[in-house]
Amino acid sequence: MKFRALMQDPLYMKEFQAIVATLTKLAKDCVMILGSRQMHFIVNEDQSSAASPLVWAGIAADEYFPEYRMEAAHPDQEYIVLGVSSANLGRALSVLRGGGVNSCKLKLQRIQFPCISVIASVLTSSSTEAREVVHDVPVTIIPGSDWSAYVVPRVPNSQLALGLPSLRLLKSLIDKLKNISPSLEFQANLDGELNVIATSEMSTVTSRFQKLLIRTVAGSQQEASCSVDSRKASAFFGALQLPNEELTIGIDREHSIHLQIDVRQDVVLHSILPAVCM
Repeated sequence: MKFRALMQDPLYMKEFQAIVATLTKLAKDCVMILGSRQMHFIVNEDQSSAASPLVWAGIAADEYFPEYRMEAAHPDQEYIVLGVSSANLGRALSVLRGGGVNSCKLKLQRIQFPCISVIASVLTSSSTEAREVVHDVPVTIIPGSDWSAYVVPRVPNSQLALGLPSLRLLKSLIDKLKNISPSLEFQANLDGELNVIATSEMSTVTSRFQKLLIRTVAGSQQEASCSVDSRKASAFFGALQLPNEELTIGIDREHSIHLQIDVRQDVVLHSILPAVCM
């Protein structure tokens, strides 16, 4: 079983760090699924926190890693699956936020324990030579017999999906609306309109976004709506560390809302907010 990946582009290193930092704010632990051409991070709903949403990120290896090598434990296996503390991994990668990082290697090793070693080559103002900053992050190697519990979630079939150009505005709005109602209703229609509705005993607050880009329409659907837990919606938006402004909201009527941020073409952050009974 072997895994090694190398990053060298400063922008890509910061994006990778921001993805992991987002997951760190959502749950203590995450799952890494390492394939031959793609890497996934999955944060399942935390049973200890009712406000924790399901979030996962898919990263095409050739986007971030000019060198990427994965060999599974057995020839018939396509992946390596690891359990890891998202907080520990986030701290190890925090060095990528600053300047002067020439490269960063990720390497699966067994020292006294299985770990992902984060090896950053950093230039300092006091020296002309780079120094290595090494963090060994303990991991749990999940055997193939248990993989069925750690599959990459399926993207729902949304009846209607709209693109929002301003993620920041929606993030601020949901942070306020969660204090009005325990649930939020998202309504979308073919006019490119999205309504976010919070209802309490005293009032109903409707926030309207207009002239949005229609990304998906299933069949002859004219509109779609779904109500979700306001704390889970707020937790997702509050955790985001990515600079991207654009967000796609897909509504699978009365089942779930799918939130998608395209960091770049083959690097995508997803979240599914399940419907709540009204």
